[in-house]
Amino acid sequence: MASQLTRTLSIFRLALSYWGDYRAIQRAERTLSKDAASRAVDAIYQQGGIRFRNEALRLQGLIIKVGQFLSARTDVLPLTFTKELQQLQDQVPAASFDAVRGIIESAFQKPLNEIFHDFEPRPVAAASLGQVHRARLAHGEEIVAVKVQRPKIRELAKTDLRALSRIMAILKRWTKAGRRLDTVRLFEEFRQSIYRELDYVQEQDHLLHFQRDFADWPSVQVPRVYEQYTHSTVLVMEFVEGIKLTEVDQLNASGLHPQELASVLVESYLKQIVLDGFVQIDPHPGNFLAGMDGRLIFLDFGMMATIPPDHVDVFGRLVEFGLARNAQGVVDSMIALGFVRPSANVEVLGRAVSFMLDRIAGVPLQEGAALTGLVRDFQDFLYEEPLQFPAQYMFLGRAIGMLFGLVAVLDPDLDWMALLKEKALPMINERRVVWDNRYYQMLRDQVGNLFGPAGKMVWDKAADKVKIWGQIGWRLPEELDQALVKITHGSIATRPEMTPVLRRLDKIALQLSIVAAWILAGFSSLLAVFWRGRYAGYWIGDIFYGMAGVAFVFGVARLVMIRRADRRIKRRAP
Repeated sequence: MASQLTRTLSIFRLALSYWGDYRAIQRAERTLSKDAASRAVDAIYQQGGIRFRNEALRLQGLIIKVGQFLSARTDVLPLTFTKELQQLQDQVPAASFDAVRGIIESAFQKPLNEIFHDFEPRPVAAASLGQVHRARLAHGEEIVAVKVQRPKIRELAKTDLRALSRIMAILKRWTKAGRRLDTVRLFEEFRQSIYRELDYVQEQDHLLHFQRDFADWPSVQVPRVYEQYTHSTVLVMEFVEGIKLTEVDQLNASGLHPQELASVLVESYLKQIVLDGFVQIDPHPGNFLAGMDGRLIFLDFGMMATIPPDHVDVFGRLVEFGLARNAQGVVDSMIALGFVRPSANVEVLGRAVSFMLDRIAGVPLQEGAALTGLVRDFQDFLYEEPLQFPAQYMFLGRAIGMLFGLVAVLDPDLDWMALLKEKALPMINERRVVWDNRYYQMLRDQVGNLFGPAGKMVWDKAADKVKIWGQIGWRLPEELDQALVKITHGSIATRPEMTPVLRRLDKIALQLSIVAAWILAGFSSLLAVFWRGRYAGYWIGDIFYGMAGVAFVFGVARLVMIRRADRRIKRRAP
């Protein structure tokens, strides 16, 4: 293993080599024809990916983790570059058995054979920070998976993080992309993530939390953890057997269904993002198995993200608006999540989002010209539009990108928009509560029984609007009266003529009352139809019909008032 100084110099040399690539790309685009420049640029990116992969495998440690992270950033990095780095998932060499034995015996202060019997020297899986061995507990017959950290990985991580910290600071100081991505904050999030992943006690807590979240999901399995054997460098879990999700032929031969696994995978991540707010953000193929009973097995819980509850609600709205192709709603949600710079032109951004929603809705997931074009359009969108992504969500974005790649392997023809509508809306509805009232919830459930999740969502949205408008209508007269009192007593100095302003406020109040009345009429009609159809002969349905009629007439009367007032103003106008 290289010394700290040699290792640091190697990392800086690798980073500096990409400055040469950048200059070479500029020359190619300046001197060659468009087609020739495109081919030359792709070749430069490919060679850059190969160079990173080879250097990461030579240095090992944290640089492999960085390469794995970059391999999933197809949203901002060229495909020819990331494709070369994807091989790092399967090429990590194993640490020696003697080193592994020393780590385990040091953790438990016992010889290995007093802790485990039949400990297999060759790991069943090897990753950048640790590896997994199959064994049997000394005091029992259980077959377990023993996850052990790589030797000296903490020291290597400190060295690599110091070097990366300097590189990220240089990028932010001297490059536009570094300032745009805020590479210093991004690195800090990465650093914290690495230290969390190096603490297996915390990973055990993550596993138990995840286990509770999916306790009622028969389609998902989370391995049992042996808490009495947990140490910061050793984690002992139930050994589970299955087939890697990328082995599609083997899945089919075993009678499993890749399409169903794809659906469960998407549904499980929707639950994590829009319901639980606790997300496994490292969904590469090695972290999942398909059990022989058809269940999806989660294996690794080192990299987890916690989404604040208010942001979970916003992510839910973002999904709703995206499915409805409501570009303005998507932009509003992005602003609420902090994804849009204050200086952004929201109107232009809305048009760009609308274009991307139309493109996404019509593009299948399987690899090909359509998907490649979509990815490039999305990259251009991210580079050109005034977006910023908080560091905490950069890793979530990476996870979503990895997830879509894995789903594409399992089910290339997946109608994922339909799947999202089917799976996401019930979860969002489950989390949303407009009024915590049992009578309201009873009516809400009945609407769901009649019209399904989409009807329930419309009900909630309409109820939410009624609630907001009701609050505005309730406050407006009092606030308007207070403003008039202040004006009368001279507490507010007014330069413009107030009469048009007051007329406008009156008109807004009338319009709000019309909308609220007609929504109430619609709800009452819906409930009347339901009640008469479900409980024939009950007088409650007649009451709802009566409420609908009164609300509708009230709204019409208000509309007539507005039109008469408008005509009077026009007649008086000079």
